[in-house]
Amino acid sequence: MVPIEETINYLSRINNSPKLTTFNNLLGGREIHTSEDQDSNELNQVYYGVIKAIRENNKQDFVTFYSIKSKSKPSKDSAVPFINDDFLIFILLVGVVKFGIDGAWISDIISIRNKNTITITFENIIKENYYSKSILPEIVYMYLHFTKPMLITNDFINFTYKSINDNTQLFEGRSDFQILCAINSYNLIVISKEVPDKSQLLMLQDFTGRFLKRVKFLSWLIQAALFWGVIYLLLTLPKYSPETIKFIEKYNYAFTIFGALGLSFLGNVVPIFKKMSQIILLRLLGASKTSVKELIKEKGS
Repeated sequence: MVPIEETINYLSRINNSPKLTTFNNLLGGREIHTSEDQDSNELNQVYYGVIKAIRENNKQDFVTFYSIKSKSKPSKDSAVPFINDDFLIFILLVGVVKFGIDGAWISDIISIRNKNTITITFENIIKENYYSKSILPEIVYMYLHFTKPMLITNDFINFTYKSINDNTQLFEGRSDFQILCAINSYNLIVISKEVPDKSQLLMLQDFTGRFLKRVKFLSWLIQAALFWGVIYLLLTLPKYSPETIKFIEKYNYAFTIFGALGLSFLGNVVPIFKKMSQIILLRLLGASKTSVKELIKEKGS
């Protein structure tokens, strides 16, 4: 497991680094504070601006800062230091996918990076090969957490958890980026360990919505059938005698009043019947009394 004492000591050390602290706050879902060095140069402006845009889900700000950096066109022969900045490349990659931006430039940047396990992980992310055995799962986990949480399956959670636990040399490594991804992935996994598979939860929510729409449609069909059945009975079945017809003609105004009152009553009854028919359908389809109440209340039926 990730040793608590070593984690605390490590996090206390990075408090002296605004860059690491800001990145750690982003991964941990904490508030992003303005750094004193964020305006010192263009690279810092982009770094802190992009993090803030992701945290605040602000697409316009992300596009602004991404446009600044994407004007740079380095090649393998003229590589510039920022392309090997794991923190910057990660947040740009997250923002591109999160906000639906063209990812051609960031893909080119990753392709000219120094080859190492982090670069290989980024390449697999670009290819959407999230479950490759050659990745660092803690990095992919944090990436999916921000961009595609529905793809974080129980199998992937277990794979990431085991990988972090088995990495006994984590804090002896030189990559603060990997360490912070591992710490925050581990914390998220521990919190979610008792929660059902996220992908299954999302599919269940989608099914529930479609299920209720179908119940409402069936309920409407039942109401329509009953309504037309009543109309049919009133118009075709009665056989009135001549005396009855004379009586109706004589007191036609009274029947008009009663008819209006009947329509008013029907207008009040229909919504109640609509709700009752939906409840009956839900119960017939196996829903419990408690779940029926919650579903009806949630959908405002």
